[in-house]
Amino acid sequence: MTTLDDREGADGGPDRFLAGLEDDCARCGGSGRVVNDAWRAWHERADELVRVAQAVRRAAELNAPDRENAARQCQEHEPEIVRAIDRTIDDHVRARPADPERVGCAACRGSGRVLSPAGLRLVEFLRRHGFVRDR
Repeated sequence: MTTLDDREGADGGPDRFLAGLEDDCARCGGSGRVVNDAWRAWHERADELVRVAQAVRRAAELNAPDRENAARQCQEHEPEIVRAIDRTIDDHVRARPADPERVGCAACRGSGRVLSPAGLRLVEFLRRHGFVRDR
């Protein structure tokens, strides 16, 4: 009895044809999962707060009277703004989103694959002939 594998031959046949109908999803990179929007905003804000804290600390070191011991002096006598930024960072860390950090990709519905241009043409052909119904 001849199986599908026997008929494919060396060129890959149906498997290669089917593989050409799909591509990896560009939004999730083929993983089917993306970072939740709430978490993305949380990470952006956390990065921003860290950059501000670093800039303020550098400025405090540059303005220290004794530049040779500036780092030690800044730690001993941190300006109020540095302490305020540290409190803001601590508050931000405690306010992490309750949702999962990664969620299913809406573009590919979590499969990691989307129709290629050839796949879209095939679906349109099948739709025209009544084999595919719109959702």
